[in-house]
Amino acid sequence: MQLNSAIKKRWSPRSFSDEKVSDEMLHLLFEAARWAPSSRNAQPWNYYFARKGETDFNAIVEILTGINPEWAKQAQVLVISVMKKKLDYKNRDNGKALHDMGAANALLAVQAAELGMQVHQMGGFDKEKAAMYLNLDKEIFEPVTCIAIGFPADADQLPADLRKRELQPRTRKEQEEFVFNLQANKENY
Repeated sequence: MQLNSAIKKRWSPRSFSDEKVSDEMLHLLFEAARWAPSSRNAQPWNYYFARKGETDFNAIVEILTGINPEWAKQAQVLVISVMKKKLDYKNRDNGKALHDMGAANALLAVQAAELGMQVHQMGGFDKEKAAMYLNLDKEIFEPVTCIAIGFPADADQLPADLRKRELQPRTRKEQEEFVFNLQANKENY
């Protein structure tokens, strides 16, 4: 058995090429998100996107904070992922909405890697401005991440500080650091 190669190929670049993301590709990314698991099958995710060159794209860039606007403006598509905090059933709070939104975003990212693209999710954005721009009822909806989508490019187009971060080797914790067999732990005591 072997790990799905798109999972290992997935990463979060800051350098994007001018290669266009087709409507079909974008549709596949959102189709992948559509099939994410969710508590009570609530599917509490909404995606608002704009393509490079569109007025809404520039508005999303303005919502980004920190260093994010500098590199994210090179992406071909910017997305704001929004979770629905309330269940349709009796308008109750959905305590699993953030988890479910993350699952949908993860599948979107893996699908992008499968297509040769990448996404970079950002928490560095002004949620208040995003909610206002999207005209969201904040009692029901909450912006979660901004997502840059495109084909990765050479890191040379980035400023030196970002280039250094872009070229660092990807690292992941070993499973022994985060996976624990409860029975084995009991036997050690």
